[in-house]
Amino acid sequence: MQFLASDQSTAFGEHWPSHRIDFYAIVWFTEDSGVHFIDFESYPIRENMVYLIGRNQVHSIPSEVLPKAKTIVFSTSFFHRIEEPFLRQLFLPFANDGILIPGQMKEALTNLFSLIVLENKGQNDHTLLLKYTSAFLWQLYRFANHQRSITAGEDSRIIKLFQLLEKHYTEERSAGFYAQQIGLTPKRINEILRERTGMTISQLLYQLLLIEAKRELFHGRLPIKEIAYQLGFGDQSYFARFFKKQTGITPEEFREKESLSFRV
Repeated sequence: MQFLASDQSTAFGEHWPSHRIDFYAIVWFTEDSGVHFIDFESYPIRENMVYLIGRNQVHSIPSEVLPKAKTIVFSTSFFHRIEEPFLRQLFLPFANDGILIPGQMKEALTNLFSLIVLENKGQNDHTLLLKYTSAFLWQLYRFANHQRSITAGEDSRIIKLFQLLEKHYTEERSAGFYAQQIGLTPKRINEILRERTGMTISQLLYQLLLIEAKRELFHGRLPIKEIAYQLGFGDQSYFARFFKKQTGITPEEFREKESLSFRV
């Protein structure tokens, strides 16, 4: 599956219990309906709120009846064909708060979404679908800039930083390493990050580590010792201290108790 668009369905695979998705998703909710979870954090389901879910994020909707939504899902190869780097940054896992479509833009975005659905059902030209989807994301990018300061923007150095963080976060924990790679001092790079995201390099690294730790603990395929090793911790006790400091519970407690709430 390279690309799929629907104006009638929220589902893309299992929706309950939580599952790690193997593609990218744009979910535009069209009614108010409780909450859903992205990487174990709850977010409101509100009319005209759009959520961008990246590959390998964990998603669930704890409801027997799926809320009404317009949905686009696409593969990694389609994602990498999006030419504008700042649009790809919208799918980073650092902030999942959602983007609200302003009332005056609802009709225009609905028409654009309809074009995407019609093309997907018809000739299914991926070049045209890419242009339509990029245009849709560009509008969301504009709305996000008005609503929050989290998006990376068009600064190529910050975009490169996010790419470096995702590639090296399990092995490189030094701000100096990342600053050197993009030609800035650690002090300057942290100043820019605080302006854009409200966080420092260290805090972004911790967030990436914590998200991946929760994913691995939830799915239960690896022993905790192996998870600690894969995430770059020298031993299990160091990992346990890090996890408890960030969450207030131990990795064992998260695996045994917290994840059960997603397995109703």
